Amino acid sequence: MNKKLVGSAVVGAAVLAIVVVQFVGGGEEAPAAAPPPSPSMPTTTTLPSQGTLEAYNFPDVAGGRGWSIQIPVPTGWTVTHENDRASYRNGQVLLETDKVPITQEDALSGLKAVAAKAHQDGSLVTPVQAGDIGDAAKWDYTYLRDGKYPERVTVIGLGAGDSLVTIRYEAPPAEFDRNRGVLDAAMHVSAPG
Repeated sequence: MNKKLVGSAVVGAAVLAIVVVQFVGGGEEAPAAAPPPSPSMPTTTTLPSQGTLEAYNFPDVAGGRGWSIQIPVPTGWTVTHENDRASYRNGQVLLETDKVPITQEDALSGLKAVAAKAHQDGSLVTPVQAGDIGDAAKWDYTYLRDGKYPERVTVIGLGAGDSLVTIRYEAPPAEFDRNRGVLDAAMHVSAPG
């Protein structure tokens, strides 16, 4: 018998046996490849998870049931709380939430009043939708931290009766857009009640 023919038959049978074992269930499935990072999702940022929320509770009003504003916040960042203000910091990037009293009737007017007190030239306050909250406004401006380091800031104001709940996102210009996903996620505000 031809030795080459026998050798080829043995190798072919071995390959066939391995293939059959894989299909019948004797082999392990290959792990799924991780999806490539999306260009719109920065890889340097820890985005808020669904379970990580900063909540501002409002008591029962005129016999009604209470409600709250819940803001998704980053996990793994340095957190400080002082009264109603919560600050989440990762390096030079800051996400801060707060609740302040206002006398204006809506979030746009309230945030405009806050902006006017801050004397930020070239700042603009516009209406915006923030998750479940239709009464919301956005304020964008840039300032010099310590008089020499530029910082970009976006503040979202959410109408909450006689209060304005704010979400402040601040970072140096080079970090602002790269970590923008943190603000975008935080704007998925919910208001169960």
